[in-house]
Amino acid sequence: MKVDGDVLVADIRKALASETTYHFTELLESCSILTNTEHEPYLQLLAIFSAGKYTAYAENAANLPHISEDEITKLRILTILRLSVRNRVLSYADIMSETGLRNSMDLEQVIIRSIQHGVLDCKIDEANSQVFVNQVSGYDVTPEQYDTLLNALMNWSQSCAEVLKNVEAEVECSTMKLKENELEMTEFQSSVEAAKAAVKKEKPQREATSTK
Repeated sequence: MKVDGDVLVADIRKALASETTYHFTELLESCSILTNTEHEPYLQLLAIFSAGKYTAYAENAANLPHISEDEITKLRILTILRLSVRNRVLSYADIMSETGLRNSMDLEQVIIRSIQHGVLDCKIDEANSQVFVNQVSGYDVTPEQYDTLLNALMNWSQSCAEVLKNVEAEVECSTMKLKENELEMTEFQSSVEAAKAAVKKEKPQREATSTK
């Protein structure tokens, strides 16, 4: 069945304008038939959003379909998400360089929008002009990012293994101390019982001596 290019363009427009849509992989695949057609610029625009590269849009804006200010903000958010995959501590300078933002106030507004949309969990350090990323969601992973994500997962797995090892060591140490304490308590109770027995044994002898 032949798919109308205008329909796909409308789907692209809808996806880019949506405040809740940050995944474009499936749409990008279904729109691949727009290659070498009059609608190919829309496919290129969608690819830029999927990759999260504001600079790619800025450099080719004259050859791409016009997008609204809200869509530009969305592309900037996607760009920040892409940066967050590689580095969990982002400087204002790096973000502004990649998003075309010119001042910290505008940058912080975009960060706040990303938090409101639920795609970025982070803390803004205004004093040191940094953003500390806790979690990223709703973002397409490009093939060139596979190695980065794999390394991140391997590092996370290693950290978990080290934490588990430390916990097991602490549990073992606590168990040994508990056993030592139990042994000391048992020895102490034995000493008390022995002392009581000695006192009971000496008491009749003392009484007998007193009667003489």
